[in-house]
Amino acid sequence: MARQTKLVAHPLLVATLALLLALSASIAHAQHPAQRVAIATRSLARGTVLRAADFEYRDTTARGPIASARVDTGWVTRSTIAAGEVLREPAVQPPIVVSANQTVDLEWQDVNVRLIIRGTATRNASLGDRVIVRTDAGRRIEGTVIAPGRVRID
Repeated sequence: MARQTKLVAHPLLVATLALLLALSASIAHAQHPAQRVAIATRSLARGTVLRAADFEYRDTTARGPIASARVDTGWVTRSTIAAGEVLREPAVQPPIVVSANQTVDLEWQDVNVRLIIRGTATRNASLGDRVIVRTDAGRRIEGTVIAPGRVRID
């Protein structure tokens, strides 16, 4: 006759295991907090100017931080993007407002004085980007793009 053994778990062991499971779940949640990211609502071809219907913001969890910028309407896709894909740079970027070799106004302002000179941008740039401008005198001055065709010296 076969002898059956009955497995009896000690109450302290059961409580310890339950505590460890709860602790590991809270650590996993703390390592992967929810992040708000822009998600494509449809497939987007390269060069598409984003409209409000092209993306939506959703909360998601990921193993690591998602470097997703605050995408806005008017941004441009630099590659093909599938529906449901996270919109992040460099796949999407703000529109270019200063083109390479474009003549721009380079401005500097103090409390009572405002100086504006013309120069040539050395590369493409979006709002808020840093760009070097070559003046007619041959000087290279770095500034921040503040509007189409306008660069501010900081």
